[in-house]
Amino acid sequence: MPVLDIRRHAQRIDRADDASALSEAGREMCARLAKTAPKYALVVASPLPRAKETAKRIGGRLDATLPALLPDLGSYASSLFGEMATLAEWARLLHEHPDARKFAEEQLPAWARIASRINEKDRALVVSHGGIVDLPAVFLMEQLRIAVAGASFGHGDGVRVTYAKGEAAAIEVIRAT
Repeated sequence: MPVLDIRRHAQRIDRADDASALSEAGREMCARLAKTAPKYALVVASPLPRAKETAKRIGGRLDATLPALLPDLGSYASSLFGEMATLAEWARLLHEHPDARKFAEEQLPAWARIASRINEKDRALVVSHGGIVDLPAVFLMEQLRIAVAGASFGHGDGVRVTYAKGEAAAIEVIRAT
Protein backbone atom coordinates (compact mmCIF):
# COMPACT_ATOMS: atom_id res chain seq x y z
CA MET A 1 0.00 0.00 0.00
CA PRO A 2 1.42 3.43 -0.92
CA VAL A 3 2.36 5.63 2.02
CA LEU A 4 2.65 9.43 2.17
CA ASP A 5 4.69 11.21 4.82
CA ILE A 6 3.04 14.63 4.76
CA ARG A 7 5.05 17.17 6.75
CA ARG A 8 4.97 20.85 7.53
CA HIS A 9 8.07 22.68 6.29
CA ALA A 10 10.98 23.40 8.62
CA GLN A 11 11.47 26.72 10.40
CA ARG A 12 12.42 29.64 8.16
CA ILE A 13 14.53 32.70 8.84
CA ASP A 14 11.86 35.36 8.34
CA ARG A 15 8.15 34.57 8.85
CA ALA A 16 7.19 37.81 7.13
CA ASP A 17 8.99 36.84 3.90
CA ASP A 18 7.42 34.06 1.81
CA ALA A 19 10.71 33.63 -0.05
CA SER A 20 12.73 33.22 3.16
CA ALA A 21 15.19 30.34 3.36
CA LEU A 22 15.28 27.92 6.26
CA SER A 23 16.85 29.04 9.52
CA GLU A 24 19.84 27.25 11.01
CA ALA A 25 17.47 25.42 13.38
CA GLY A 26 15.32 24.43 10.39
CA ARG A 27 18.32 23.06 8.49
CA GLU A 28 19.47 21.15 11.59
CA MET A 29 16.02 19.60 12.03
CA CYS A 30 16.00 18.51 8.38
CA ALA A 31 19.44 16.91 8.82
CA ARG A 32 18.15 14.93 11.83
CA LEU A 33 15.06 13.77 9.94
CA ALA A 34 17.09 12.85 6.86
CA LYS A 35 19.24 10.46 8.93
CA THR A 36 16.24 8.24 9.70
CA ALA A 37 14.15 8.92 6.60
CA PRO A 38 13.18 5.95 4.48
CA LYS A 39 13.97 5.84 0.78
CA TYR A 40 11.29 7.92 -0.90
CA ALA A 41 10.07 6.98 -4.37
CA LEU A 42 8.72 10.50 -4.81
CA VAL A 43 9.55 13.82 -3.12
CA VAL A 44 7.16 16.72 -3.69
CA ALA A 45 6.61 20.12 -2.13
CA SER A 46 4.55 23.25 -2.40
CA PRO A 47 6.10 25.91 -4.66
CA LEU A 48 7.31 28.07 -1.75
CA PRO A 49 11.07 28.07 -1.08
CA ARG A 50 10.83 26.86 2.53
CA ALA A 51 8.83 23.78 1.47
CA LYS A 52 11.14 22.99 -1.44
CA GLU A 53 14.25 23.36 0.73
CA THR A 54 12.75 21.17 3.45
CA ALA A 55 11.87 18.46 0.91
CA LYS A 56 15.35 18.51 -0.62
CA ARG A 57 17.07 18.34 2.76
CA ILE A 58 14.94 15.48 4.12
CA GLY A 59 14.31 13.53 0.92
CA GLY A 60 17.68 14.17 -0.73
CA ARG A 61 16.06 15.65 -3.83
CA LEU A 62 12.92 17.33 -5.12
CA ASP A 63 11.00 15.57 -7.88
CA ALA A 64 8.17 18.07 -8.30
CA THR A 65 6.49 21.15 -6.92
CA LEU A 66 2.73 20.96 -6.79
CA PRO A 67 0.54 24.07 -6.64
CA ALA A 68 -2.20 21.89 -5.10
CA LEU A 69 -0.09 21.86 -1.91
CA LEU A 70 -0.44 25.65 -1.72
CA PRO A 71 -4.08 26.30 -2.56
CA ASP A 72 -5.47 29.80 -2.86
CA LEU A 73 -7.33 30.07 0.41
CA GLY A 74 -8.86 33.48 -0.18
CA SER A 75 -8.79 36.19 2.44
CA TYR A 76 -11.58 34.79 4.64
CA ALA A 77 -10.34 31.19 4.66
CA SER A 78 -6.73 32.20 5.28
CA SER A 79 -7.84 34.33 8.24
CA LEU A 80 -9.22 31.12 9.80
CA PHE A 81 -5.74 29.63 10.01
CA GLY A 82 -4.49 31.59 12.97
CA GLU A 83 -2.30 30.07 15.62
CA MET A 84 -3.97 27.01 17.06
CA ALA A 85 -2.23 25.10 19.82
CA THR A 86 -3.99 21.74 19.47
CA LEU A 87 -5.42 19.43 16.86
CA ALA A 88 -8.71 19.63 18.79
CA GLU A 89 -8.81 23.37 18.00
CA TRP A 90 -8.42 22.50 14.31
CA ALA A 91 -11.29 20.02 14.68
CA ARG A 92 -13.47 22.72 16.23
CA LEU A 93 -12.64 25.04 13.31
CA LEU A 94 -13.53 22.23 10.92
CA HIS A 95 -16.96 21.88 12.52
CA GLU A 96 -17.72 25.57 13.01
CA HIS A 97 -16.64 27.00 9.67
CA PRO A 98 -17.96 25.57 6.38
CA ASP A 99 -14.97 27.08 4.51
CA ALA A 100 -12.57 25.11 6.68
CA ARG A 101 -14.42 21.87 6.01
CA LYS A 102 -14.60 22.63 2.29
CA PHE A 103 -10.87 23.29 2.23
CA ALA A 104 -10.11 19.99 4.01
CA GLU A 105 -12.38 18.05 1.66
CA GLU A 106 -10.69 19.65 -1.38
CA GLN A 107 -7.14 18.99 -0.15
CA LEU A 108 -7.56 15.24 0.38
CA PRO A 109 -7.88 14.42 -3.36
CA ALA A 110 -4.53 16.17 -3.92
CA TRP A 111 -2.98 13.77 -1.40
CA ALA A 112 -4.65 10.78 -3.11
CA ARG A 113 -3.32 11.90 -6.51
CA ILE A 114 0.21 11.91 -5.09
CA ALA A 115 -0.31 8.42 -3.66
CA SER A 116 -1.50 7.24 -7.08
CA ARG A 117 1.88 8.25 -8.56
CA ILE A 118 3.82 5.67 -6.54
CA ASN A 119 3.82 1.88 -6.45
CA GLU A 120 2.06 -0.22 -3.82
CA LYS A 121 5.13 -0.66 -1.61
CA ASP A 122 6.56 2.82 -2.05
CA ARG A 123 6.59 5.90 0.12
CA ALA A 124 6.45 9.58 -0.85
CA LEU A 125 7.53 12.68 1.05
CA VAL A 126 5.11 15.59 0.76
CA VAL A 127 6.05 18.98 2.24
CA SER A 128 3.43 21.66 2.69
CA HIS A 129 2.42 24.23 5.31
CA GLY A 130 0.71 24.61 8.68
CA GLY A 131 -3.06 24.63 8.33
CA ILE A 132 -2.75 23.11 4.88
CA VAL A 133 -1.58 19.93 6.63
CA ASP A 134 -3.55 20.27 9.90
CA LEU A 135 -7.08 20.69 8.56
CA PRO A 136 -7.20 17.80 6.08
CA ALA A 137 -5.29 15.58 8.54
CA VAL A 138 -7.87 16.24 11.27
CA PHE A 139 -10.72 15.72 8.78
CA LEU A 140 -9.19 12.39 7.72
CA MET A 141 -8.59 11.35 11.34
CA GLU A 142 -12.27 11.89 12.03
CA GLN A 143 -13.30 9.96 8.92
CA LEU A 144 -11.09 7.02 9.98
CA ARG A 145 -12.28 7.28 13.60
CA ILE A 146 -8.82 8.10 14.96
CA ALA A 147 -8.65 10.15 18.14
CA VAL A 148 -7.90 13.80 17.42
CA ALA A 149 -5.50 14.76 20.18
CA GLY A 150 -2.18 16.42 20.76
CA ALA A 151 -0.45 19.58 19.71
CA SER A 152 -0.91 21.23 16.32
CA PHE A 153 1.73 20.33 13.79
CA GLY A 154 4.92 22.24 14.36
CA HIS A 155 7.79 22.53 11.92
CA GLY A 156 8.61 19.11 10.49
CA ASP A 157 5.54 17.45 12.03
CA GLY A 158 2.73 15.92 10.06
CA VAL A 159 0.99 12.67 9.27
CA ARG A 160 1.72 9.34 7.64
CA VAL A 161 -1.20 8.29 5.44
CA THR A 162 -1.48 4.74 4.07
CA TYR A 163 -3.62 4.20 0.98
CA ALA A 164 -5.46 1.08 -0.17
CA LYS A 165 -7.26 0.93 -3.50
CA GLY A 166 -6.82 4.68 -3.96
CA GLU A 167 -8.41 5.59 -0.62
CA ALA A 168 -6.84 6.66 2.65
CA ALA A 169 -6.96 3.59 4.90
CA ALA A 170 -4.84 4.65 7.89
CA ILE A 171 -3.33 7.79 9.35
CA GLU A 172 -0.84 8.37 12.14
CA VAL A 173 0.74 11.51 13.51
CA ILE A 174 4.50 11.89 12.97
CA ARG A 175 6.57 14.32 14.98
CA ALA A 176 9.92 15.85 14.10
CA THR A 177 11.29 15.45 17.62
